[in-house]
Amino acid sequence: MGECAGSQSGGGAGSTQGEYDTTRVRARVLARTSPEGYSTYVHATGATAILVACLGLGACAEDGPGDRADLGYIDDQLSPADRVHWPGLDRAGRREIPFLTGFANGRPAGYWFLGLAGPETADVFFVCQDGDGACPLDEHRRIAWDRLIGAPLFSRVPGDPRYSPWWQVWTVRVPADHEPDSIRTIGTLFRVVGEGEARVERTIVDFGDVAGRYVGPRDAVVHAALVLRGTELMDNGGPMPEGGARRLAYSRYVGWRQGYRVELIDFSPSEGVLPAADDSADRPRMPSANIHIVYRPCDTEPAAEICDLPGPPGPRPVSEAGIGQDLTGDGSRSATNNILDALPCAPGTTTGRVYSPLWAVQRVELAAGEEFSLLDTTGDPGMSDLASVEDLLQAAADGRAQPPVPALSADGIRPLFFNCPSPAPEGFVPHPCAAAE
Repeated sequence: MGECAGSQSGGGAGSTQGEYDTTRVRARVLARTSPEGYSTYVHATGATAILVACLGLGACAEDGPGDRADLGYIDDQLSPADRVHWPGLDRAGRREIPFLTGFANGRPAGYWFLGLAGPETADVFFVCQDGDGACPLDEHRRIAWDRLIGAPLFSRVPGDPRYSPWWQVWTVRVPADHEPDSIRTIGTLFRVVGEGEARVERTIVDFGDVAGRYVGPRDAVVHAALVLRGTELMDNGGPMPEGGARRLAYSRYVGWRQGYRVELIDFSPSEGVLPAADDSADRPRMPSANIHIVYRPCDTEPAAEICDLPGPPGPRPVSEAGIGQDLTGDGSRSATNNILDALPCAPGTTTGRVYSPLWAVQRVELAAGEEFSLLDTTGDPGMSDLASVEDLLQAAADGRAQPPVPALSADGIRPLFFNCPSPAPEGFVPHPCAAAE
């Protein structure tokens, strides 16, 4: 079976048995089709169409058992241990992704917490009619769901090795008589491409200038969270954290993973697609911004009141979610003094960094004896002496706080990243940003 083992369905819904290795398959195909070699070819802005199938390998020519069957929702195949890898919390008979508040650019902000993630991407395949230039992306760089020929095909699900909520966008071009949802597995995709019934294109977008910096044509990366059936975003469509407008409401859609249906939440209505990061090598990576978590020291006399709350010894994050306590007395644990680099279409006022839902976690510890008014002392989640990156950098320059330090994962080696998309107001479009003003 070789690379085509992924076309066999015997491994089960969450199994990696026979999992295809996209990088290896693409490298082999591209090495045959490009004299410049794989690495150069992947970053060549003029390339418009390549095959990701294992062309010329006979094992790809036939479907495995059940490749064309609708095997139902993947949720029904998951054990309780599998479910913990999926975003959201089970609350009162429903599954919900929590919404937390913080600050950005001097004002209240917020985000949904979907868990940990790294910058690596996985693959999603959107099926479009040949010649349809409005598929898979509309003029605002959002997924054009009304133009797709059936549901998209995902290469991985939560719990799989190398799963990622950031997806390199591939476009599968099919003729007008193509049957929607007839491509439900990677094996079927390999077969129809190998037989000339479809072709696969990299989705390259010319991003031009972003926040005054030239980015140009790059692979498109989209943020779509695969979720258990019925999972909701907390306060989806509710008021924006700073008040006034209501939030844009996000929708759930259905995709395919090896013959199983899987639900997803598409964040492209507020994020569009993002350009592959500057440090992308053999495949695109998701660009990141920073989230700053503020800590009060607890080795001082007298110690801050937050240090008297239950918890491990050491500095305390000024965050209800971080310490599991209600600091504001409103009955929830969703308020934090975390500070975001940027918001959709609102780059950082000091750093100039642009928004990304992938946040590199930065730790900021206040100096001993410094009495900043933060939510743990004001009881107001919308007021803080530290509400922007500029405030943090000024506090560090004045000796009132330590400079931001990258937080590390549990292994003590890799940087710590969060998946935390921020909301946008109703009527928002991610491109061009001027249209959102």
